[in-house]
Amino acid sequence: MKVFITVVCSLVIIATLWAVSVPKMQDLGIPYAKPAEPDSESIQVTWFGVTTLLIDDGTTQILIDGFFSRPSLMDLALERPIEPELETIRDVLDRFSINRLKAVIPVHSHFDHAMDSAEVAKQTGAVLMGSESTALIAKGSQLAAQQIIVVDEKVPYDLGQFKIEFVESKHAPLATNGPISGTVTQPLTLPAPYTAWKLGKAYTLIFTHPKGRFLIQGSAGFIPGALDDLEVDTVFLGTGGLTGLTRDYQNQYLDEFVHKRRARTVFTLHHDDLFGDLGSVEQSLMYPEFDRTSAFDLMQRLLPAELKQMAFGVAVDL
Repeated sequence: MKVFITVVCSLVIIATLWAVSVPKMQDLGIPYAKPAEPDSESIQVTWFGVTTLLIDDGTTQILIDGFFSRPSLMDLALERPIEPELETIRDVLDRFSINRLKAVIPVHSHFDHAMDSAEVAKQTGAVLMGSESTALIAKGSQLAAQQIIVVDEKVPYDLGQFKIEFVESKHAPLATNGPISGTVTQPLTLPAPYTAWKLGKAYTLIFTHPKGRFLIQGSAGFIPGALDDLEVDTVFLGTGGLTGLTRDYQNQYLDEFVHKRRARTVFTLHHDDLFGDLGSVEQSLMYPEFDRTSAFDLMQRLLPAELKQMAFGVAVDL
């Protein structure tokens, strides 16, 4: 018994030391973006964790992903059935005045991007735009057919003053993605295990507006040359898993989405813990994306663009 207690205590100490060794986002040296001015006439963007972004020009609202539910790590590990948390979704829509929503756009069809999208569209009357896989997920959620748009690539879609183009991309080449690669082939009945939300097509989203141009890359994957000679002001850059990939891969990724685009500002996305409570955008204690050294290194490699991070639920001006 004494040996057992000693082992348990040792494991608790080790786990505690590991947890406190993972730096908080505020301690990494990545500056926080300045909150939007109250009466600003700029495009405002609000982050809700992972790659969920609310884009608002004062007239038109567009939501990327709309993922607000938070299944637990055990839900995924045991492949337990999961589904959207309806009360959570209603609360966020109300609390953040998401009441002029024109479209919900998942960057691809994994659960942490597309699981809540049809329910958000239901509650707001917005259209859902994405791949065939995203459409089948929405059909399984009984979203009205007229609210589902299967997009064509590189065709501008007009939403208010925004023009949006969908350019095929790739997901980050992560070993954990094996069970969720491929496509959704039939309407997805809920609840379902996380493996039911297959990747489908991944997109780079290009937004053009009289007040600026920006792109959103939800996952750290790329197709060389897919963006041609596009230039943008701002990049919302998925960094999940990036620091675990080879240096050469990282350089190509940053070159494709930042340097060739001549971006001035880069916001990091998808670096937070998928399984933390909604509102917490700290890193995973098990698989942290950054330490102070890797964060500093990334900031230097992005120069002359400036890397920034966003606080949960706090709008920033573009």
